[in-house]
Amino acid sequence: MKPNILPKIDPWVRDIIVDPLSKQSLRTSEDGTELISPYGRKYPVVNGVYDLRLLNNTTTPDQKLWKSGQDFYESSATENALADSMDYTGELAGVREVYEAIPIEGRCLDVGGHQGRLRAFLDPAQEYISCDPFLNVFDRIRHPSNLTATYPFLTEPVNFLCCEAEFLPFEACSFDTVHMRSVVDHFRDPELAFNEAYRTLKSNGKLVVGLYVLGGKQGKVTVLEQSKEMVKHLLDRTHIREDGDHHIWHPTYQELVTLIETCGFKVETVHWQKNTNDQTCYIQASKTDGLSKIST
Repeated sequence: MKPNILPKIDPWVRDIIVDPLSKQSLRTSEDGTELISPYGRKYPVVNGVYDLRLLNNTTTPDQKLWKSGQDFYESSATENALADSMDYTGELAGVREVYEAIPIEGRCLDVGGHQGRLRAFLDPAQEYISCDPFLNVFDRIRHPSNLTATYPFLTEPVNFLCCEAEFLPFEACSFDTVHMRSVVDHFRDPELAFNEAYRTLKSNGKLVVGLYVLGGKQGKVTVLEQSKEMVKHLLDRTHIREDGDHHIWHPTYQELVTLIETCGFKVETVHWQKNTNDQTCYIQASKTDGLSKIST
């Protein structure tokens, strides 16, 4: 049976929502079906979800590449949800130690947060919103199921809106934590996404990034990994993705840290997730006021 699961927008969320491009306030149409920007752009409200995605073209090669990866991800997520055969209990147990080492503090924006499974590690009273370009992410939830047995709160409404990480529709200095788990390698432009995290975080706010990194903790990229990267780039240039890899970018640990730091953050905690052969790291970094252009 499919529960009537609808996302919600609490008053505190509505108060900080802005146009993703101009960052100006949005007004709601009289019939409640659209959000309207001061410069005339309109965003639909689809089954209760604010669809604030700004980028909708598939004209350039980069746009086609990202759309191909997103379509692959959404179809895979749908198949997994319908099969309901994934080890959700193991998934939950596998990251528990991560959030004991790096607790999520204060008001949290979960970028690429999907259905909001991060709530398993939050206080129920904690202010939280998930945002994701996957508009229909809640449509595949079934109850009862293995998924809802592990994450029972998924049957409850959660603050959610549809957008891209590169154009976050929130006022500046609105969050204590911006969380990005297993999504940075899906971004069209990771630097722009981190810049948006910087903008939306309060002074000394925390950025939390979890990601598989090429070469792992030691930063040693094997010949096989190098070969796979070369093949991936070749297929990207020819707009073919038959290798099954639909990520945009595979950074090494040092490349990830360098990007985080040049976007105005100071790395405070690095935690390597257990049982991943030192391949997946979680980084907590604090926003440092005074970001400026870095000379090259």
